[in-house]
This record gives sequence, C-alpha cells and structure tokens, in this order.
Amino acid sequence: MKSLEFASILLLSLTIPQMATAQSARGTYRFLLEDDLIKSVEFEADEKSGRMIFTDEAKILDGDDVENPERGDAREIYVRADFNGLKVEKNRAVMSGIVSDSSHVSYIGTVVHLVVEDNAENPKVPDRLTWAFCKRREGRWVPTDAERKDDDGAYLKWWATDAERDDDVGIPSLNLLPDGYENDCQVLPLWSYDFAAVLKWEGDIIVQP
Repeated sequence: MKSLEFASILLLSLTIPQMATAQSARGTYRFLLEDDLIKSVEFEADEKSGRMIFTDEAKILDGDDVENPERGDAREIYVRADFNGLKVEKNRAVMSGIVSDSSHVSYIGTVVHLVVEDNAENPKVPDRLTWAFCKRREGRWVPTDAERKDDDGAYLKWWATDAERDDDVGIPSLNLLPDGYENDCQVLPLWSYDFAAVLKWEGDIIVQP
C-alpha cells in the first residue's frame, strides 16, 4: 500500500526480486514516527533465508550495550541482517536473523526480529511493522561435580509420578541446563506484537501465506 503524503527523499536502494516460494514476505517501506525522522526498511524472506537493510536518521552513540551505548560518536543507523527464519499467519509475518553489518559495531552479531502486516485488502489502513534487536547472552556453563569427571547429572531428565495411581500424568524434572541463545531472543506469537505508530509512509509490504 502507498501513501502520497510522504515527501520524496533519496535513500539507499536495494533491488528485491520476486520470490516464488509458498510462504514469503518482502517489501520496501519508508516511514515517519513521532520523532519526525525518516526510517527505511527493505527486506525479502522465505522459510529458509532472507535479508534486510534498515536505516534510521536518528543519531545514536555506538557501544557494547545496544540499549545503553556508552562510547563513540553519534551517527545515523545503518543495519544489514541475514534472515534464517520466517513465520507467517494470514497477513502477518515475523522474520528473524542476525545482524551481519552495521554503522554501529555494537549491533553486529545481535539477533533482529522484523514483524510486518500486509493490509492490501484495506486501503484505509497502512501496512504496519515493528522491529527489535536482542543481544545474546555470553558465558554459558553446565553445572558439574568437580570431583567426578563422569558427572552427567545435569543432563538427566525424569518424571515424578505417584506409583499407586495409573492416571497420574506426573511432573517433569527441572531443566538445569542454561537456555540457548535462541531462547534468549525467542520469536513471540504474532498476535502479541505491538506495531509502530506510523504517521506517514510510502511503499508496500507483501506477505504471502
């Protein structure tokens, strides 16, 4: 869907070919939020791969913590990400992947989620989107007994049940292993995302279920 209210502004262009897969999402979208700064996203994705380029006129510092940068010179944001996951439900899609390049080093290697909504059937409602960056945890470890080289207790799993009741479904044991990176930045159900409040927009988002 396209709005003519948006001023014509020259931005970095990414040529996106048509995709022939059953489930896919693609689009080129420029928009303004309450900060009155131009943001742009160009993306394509299928169930196995994809890519995204995101730009934002907002100037922020670079730092180790994406949410609270502490060093570097403030400059506009450029992010390129490679997608490795896609989930589609009706006219919505969520893409997930890893940032492979950025004007801010602190973004590189972080997980990114891009969520879009295709409202082509309702011309009065703009296409919608939201996005999030998630920094993965470091320092995974497995609890072991230092006096036993063959200790595998943390890997054991069992169900606690009442031996005198055949209908007792039981309770699973606790998982003592730390969650993987995927669980740190897990994809949420599509209905649970809040979309950005877009004031002006130009472009089109296409979701193929």
